[in-house]
Amino acid sequence: MKITTYTELITLLGYSAPRWATLLAGSFVIFTLVLSFYLLFEHLSAYKNPEEQKFLIGVILMVPCYSVESFVSLVNPSLSVDCEILRDCYESFAMYCFGRYLVACLGGEERAIEFMEREGRASSKMPLLEHGHERGIVKHPFPMKYFLKPWKLGQWFYQIIKIGIIQYMIIKTLSAILAVILEAFGVYCDGEFKWGCGGNSFLAN
Repeated sequence: MKITTYTELITLLGYSAPRWATLLAGSFVIFTLVLSFYLLFEHLSAYKNPEEQKFLIGVILMVPCYSVESFVSLVNPSLSVDCEILRDCYESFAMYCFGRYLVACLGGEERAIEFMEREGRASSKMPLLEHGHERGIVKHPFPMKYFLKPWKLGQWFYQIIKIGIIQYMIIKTLSAILAVILEAFGVYCDGEFKWGCGGNSFLAN
């Protein structure tokens, strides 16, 4: 008998997590949910800065999303692929929220661009980025530094970062949808590189 998918392999083996692992994981999930929803309640009860807090809430929800996904995958491994796909979709949304939150903390897009332009003109002794900062210049890590010129902080740099985040959201979501289709046809094999099947990590990266 040929096993084509991870779900079929799990079903065939009849794997189930040990009871102690399930209880331990469940206790951590409950603890995580309590802290996360308490933090959400604190933000909602003091919702005085919606431009920042609405995006911060999206980032906070990433914690219960990941914890529940991990617990469900542990208890029922046959659902791990579906949970992973949903997690990847929310991961892209959380990254978007985090980027917008940083911009909101700087006072909006215009003030964020002004801040970058000031950094681009300043010769600060404290580096803004660890990968290289010289009078507002962001250097690329190896090996991209041989193909791309250093970026100067400013409006163009901000637009590049903004486009990159949106591009990541689109590609991550499309790869998750494609993973659902591959799983339905029995040609989904995450973590492996084969010509006859595809994996979500390969598609997203």
